[in-house]
Amino acid sequence: MNMEHNEKQLIELHSLLDRFFEGEATQAEVNKIQEIVKNDVALQKYYFRYVELQSGLHQLKFLGASQSLPVQEYDKDFAMLAEYEKTAPTLEIEPMTPEKKPVEMLKIEKTPRVINKFSLYSAFLSAAAAIIFVLVYIALAPKAASTVATITDAVNVQWEQGGRTTDIGGRLWNNEDPRWLKKGTIKIAFDYGAEVIIEGPAEFKMESPEKMHLYSGRLYAVVPKGATGFTVQTPYSTVIDLGTEFGVKVDFDGSTDVHMFKGKASLIPGSVKEKKEGVELTAGQAKAVLQTGIVQEIEFEERLFVRRLESREGFIWRGQSLNLADIVGGGNGFGTGKQGWSIDPVTGEETSDFVYMSRQGKGKYITVENLTYVDGVFVPDGGNGPIQVSSDGILFEGCVDTSGQCYRNIANGFRKGFGTHQFRGLMNGIEYGTVQKPAISMHSNTGLTFDLDEIRKGTPGVKITAFDALCGISGRLSELRNFQATFYILVDGEKRFETTGLHKELLDIPVTIELSESDRFLTLIAADGGDGCPSDWCTFAMPSLELELIR
Repeated sequence: MNMEHNEKQLIELHSLLDRFFEGEATQAEVNKIQEIVKNDVALQKYYFRYVELQSGLHQLKFLGASQSLPVQEYDKDFAMLAEYEKTAPTLEIEPMTPEKKPVEMLKIEKTPRVINKFSLYSAFLSAAAAIIFVLVYIALAPKAASTVATITDAVNVQWEQGGRTTDIGGRLWNNEDPRWLKKGTIKIAFDYGAEVIIEGPAEFKMESPEKMHLYSGRLYAVVPKGATGFTVQTPYSTVIDLGTEFGVKVDFDGSTDVHMFKGKASLIPGSVKEKKEGVELTAGQAKAVLQTGIVQEIEFEERLFVRRLESREGFIWRGQSLNLADIVGGGNGFGTGKQGWSIDPVTGEETSDFVYMSRQGKGKYITVENLTYVDGVFVPDGGNGPIQVSSDGILFEGCVDTSGQCYRNIANGFRKGFGTHQFRGLMNGIEYGTVQKPAISMHSNTGLTFDLDEIRKGTPGVKITAFDALCGISGRLSELRNFQATFYILVDGEKRFETTGLHKELLDIPVTIELSESDRFLTLIAADGGDGCPSDWCTFAMPSLELELIR
């Protein structure tokens, strides 16, 4: 601020303060005082000194008014007394022996209290000045600079060019200017226990170990019980958690969406200065706050926010389930696999070829070396006794007696483009085996085992809770034939699901298998049902592992 501007504001401030201490200031003028001194250190110092002097002056007036004498008279009397004390002779005072008399109880008459209106007004102004002084000082005094949070992880981060950058392990301060994350994702741990994941582009600022500002972008917060009360301030709303998991999305115009994943939170619409009555959000709810402060109910979106970030494993999780068909295609379960890739059940080799030919199984369990999450494959045949279904030797005794022959590979989806093969992905009239509707095609007789412990290593911070799929025979032609097939689902060699039927009966049977942290091997088996393997286009459609954050 230039000197001329400062001087003009100083004159205006003095005039407004005079009116305030005379009891004539309006509310608008009081607000103007706060506005003038808000961002100018020199004017703040002047304001504090003025309030201090006025407070002392009103106290002195209060003393004079209590005796109905002007202040000037008190000054004169005090001066005379001081001068007399310098020249007055010393007086000798003889000690006196007090005379003992019986003590009498005195009756004290109550005297009505006379209140001097001017004294009361002066005292009120002094108190008001002191209170205003303290409040303004608290509001305007600079906060002590301190670190309040730590960046604990980051993926593909790009900060604003020329702006402040912070690597993993860097501390964030409460007095910094807003930061601009152009792209990427970061994880921040607050000193009081809350953890947030911010996805760029985003602009944000730290305020304390329990509060931050999000001006734009997406944020997901996990708040443990010990950090209840963690607050996210947006341009037109305030979110105060009550022990929760919630996501906040702020558009560039300041409008805000809040999605509640767990627990409860209080959503207060309006800016900091114009807060309105709040509403409570519970799990599964979502609300939008417009610039006008209007709150609208919106659809809850479970996969809108990055909810888990682990850069070392390359794991970014938005709440989606893990796709087992993608793993068969060489992926990580989140869309990196190749559509149409397959595993040979006889050799365990991965290939892009579907291999349409009849082969005899070797009666052995074959480990798959190139796919971390796949433990192994086999050709099931219960006629030869128990079959091995895992690399550590677990046996399954209840398999149906089969021909011991397989026709094609275990694949991520289906191969299209010629003859009746274009119908292989159809099941009950719905096409599966695509990116949107994945499927593991397992023409009998084939078996496939996943290693859940290896999957857990690649998905840190989440737990596997269940396996979901639709079992059935794919292809329009197969549904018209009276061949039968059998499906098994095993967990550590224990049978959790079994169904046998004619092709036309096996359309799309839903299956859900609950899984615990101690379960290691998940095995899927497609068998010929005892009548050979013609047209047994067995399919596990939408095969997925359901995941949940470890809290």
